[in-house]
Amino acid sequence: MTRPLYVRLLGTAQLTRLAMAFGAVGDVWFTVLFTRGSGDYDFLKVSDMSLTFALVVVAVVTMCLFTFGASLNDLIDQRHDREFSPRRPLPSGSVLPSTVGIVIAVTLITSLLGALVFGTGSLTLTLIVAAAILFYNVVGKYVPAVGVITVGVITALHMLIPNYEMTFTLPIWLTMTHSMVITLTIYMLVRKRPYLSRRSYVVIATGYVAWSAIILVAGWQQGPEPGWWPKDASSLGVLWPLLAIVGFIVTIRLKTRRSDNRSAAEKLARYGAMWQSLYAGSWLLAVGMYSGAILLFSLAVVGFGLMTAMKEFGGLITSPPKYQL
Repeated sequence: MTRPLYVRLLGTAQLTRLAMAFGAVGDVWFTVLFTRGSGDYDFLKVSDMSLTFALVVVAVVTMCLFTFGASLNDLIDQRHDREFSPRRPLPSGSVLPSTVGIVIAVTLITSLLGALVFGTGSLTLTLIVAAAILFYNVVGKYVPAVGVITVGVITALHMLIPNYEMTFTLPIWLTMTHSMVITLTIYMLVRKRPYLSRRSYVVIATGYVAWSAIILVAGWQQGPEPGWWPKDASSLGVLWPLLAIVGFIVTIRLKTRRSDNRSAAEKLARYGAMWQSLYAGSWLLAVGMYSGAILLFSLAVVGFGLMTAMKEFGGLITSPPKYQL
């Protein structure tokens, strides 16, 4: 039986996790806004084009990469989902495998074409991110330690797509740390197989320290003057990102205190993805770029609203209420 169009559209939206992509968009919007506001990157293409055009293009690139990864994940996992998650779009039949294949191809090509707008360096970086996403889905998620590190590297590198010469790397480091901690926590909550061993924790810690060193040392050395903080901004501004971190911890504790492990993992994934826009806005507050911060906080509000609406609407379709007279 052919399903109604709205069911198929909702299935596609659930497949691609479009609502959760708003957090990733916030990351790259931060890079665009900081790059243009700092005045240190006038030689980059992102500084020459209009702000609206830059934000739209980089949002398309990011959402396409996000969709590429989510669709690839579901296509590879469809046999597993058929047994353990039958309500997901592919097992439930709301989306066909052929449709997923088309989505994967179109989103990958679109992300590469969009990245080319920012130059060949951005195109190369987007190819690297796409390859890392493919690596994670084929290898990384089956080797826990490798998977956790790969997720962190992907989230860090994608922030550099509009500006691959970024010297303010503290926000990139925080985003990588945030994504790695969430991925590791979810893995522990749902007790995925293969289980994490002591060696796995050692590999994850080593990988985290190594990539942290690369990101932070690159930021220190690439700038016109050594340092991790913009020279014209007050160092007290770091309190805003710290408040965002505390806010996330408090929110997650409140949202998951009565949840079982699987439900807690789902909430952690959703709120963790969306919180990236709040981190991005807090970093702009920290360096005194207030209009950009307002834009990113507004994006976070829209993202949270869309995420909640899709979750509730999806539940009504897959499990509609039944009434008795």
